[in-house]
Amino acid sequence: MSPKAKAGAGGSAKLSMSKTKPGRRGRPRQGKAVARDLPRDEEILKIAAEVFYKLGFEGTKLDDIAREAGIVRGSLYHYFGSKEEIYQRLVDNVVGTLDVEEEASRDAPPAERLEHILRARLKLTVAYPTEVGLIGRQLARMDGEVGEWARNFRRKHFAAIRQLIVAGQKGGVFRAGDPDILAATTLGLLVQVCDWYRPGGRVGADALIEEMVEFVMGGLREPGTNA
Repeated sequence: MSPKAKAGAGGSAKLSMSKTKPGRRGRPRQGKAVARDLPRDEEILKIAAEVFYKLGFEGTKLDDIAREAGIVRGSLYHYFGSKEEIYQRLVDNVVGTLDVEEEASRDAPPAERLEHILRARLKLTVAYPTEVGLIGRQLARMDGEVGEWARNFRRKHFAAIRQLIVAGQKGGVFRAGDPDILAATTLGLLVQVCDWYRPGGRVGADALIEEMVEFVMGGLREPGTNA
């Protein structure tokens, strides 16, 4: 069954799938050690996210998720009623957590607003790398409202970044350059994080965020400014 979505206030979306319910605590004794410190249902969600990311929504079966989690398919029903419910829970983790339009319109210098958006987007990505990746890799390719919402998710980020780059250029704190190219390059860097970052790697989340924010802001700054 294909997911559906209804756009709410501020452009956020609620996917119309099976209703979610609280999962039981515990952890699979076999399968991938993805998030052993989480409640069992949350650990299974992390495993499911990897499977969805690899196989796609339509290509994923409950058997695939159960196998990766090291449990039998029937055990999944102790935590989730359907594949759609699992997908819903994954997307709910990131839907509506960052309103870039609101951030872009805050009463603050454009460089400060842009840096705040970069940090917020990166914090969301390092917390839910696969889930954020699913929006761009799976939902954005779907037909109907859910696909349109996912594509709009990216368009809003591009528009907010471009708006602040233009404002910074007018204020003399950002270097001259085509704002479309600069915004697309900046957003592309943020999007690509989903493809290579996973928690527990050589570089910690905080260090990664600082490095990337400084890289982007340093590339945009007008030489000789401290914006």
